[in-house]
Amino acid sequence: WILKFTNKSKTVFVLVLVLMFMSSLVIFSVPLYKLFCDLTGFQGFNQQTSNIDSKSEYLESQLDINVIFTSQVEEGLDWIFEAPPNMSINEGKKYDVIFKAKNNTQHISTGTSIFNVLPPKIGPYLLKIECFCFLDQTINPGESVEFPVTFYIDPLILDDPEASRVKNVTLSYTFFEKKE
Repeated sequence: WILKFTNKSKTVFVLVLVLMFMSSLVIFSVPLYKLFCDLTGFQGFNQQTSNIDSKSEYLESQLDINVIFTSQVEEGLDWIFEAPPNMSINEGKKYDVIFKAKNNTQHISTGTSIFNVLPPKIGPYLLKIECFCFLDQTINPGESVEFPVTFYIDPLILDDPEASRVKNVTLSYTFFEKKE
């Protein structure tokens, strides 16, 4: 039962273990990121809500924030992914934007997106009501699809002296190929 390994076989064994570990990280990166965001509230992920009416009753806005939308597609996913134009927003008001994607391949293709908010100090205050992130999105060959995002800036940002000084926010989405 005792196997004797040569130096070559030990090296190959270790390399196979490292390869399996790295492959597992790639495969589970999106679910792990979602779990992390859900548990910690990082980037406001666990603060999604469908009831903004009570938050939008503020009489006047005190902040004017320029939101820059960006979109990327990682290698391996042959999609065109377009962000909406930049916009100026105020706290406490609901905003709707549309991201667009097109499958450039001749076969059905599935992708999963993640988002990022910069600067990070704005993440807890940028709350998404509707978002396509972390969900598998399947697009037929040559098909174009619209992905809506509904969000708002929580008025509690006014109580954070550091976050309330931010004038430019980047909301970025990246699509990754979903492999079976």
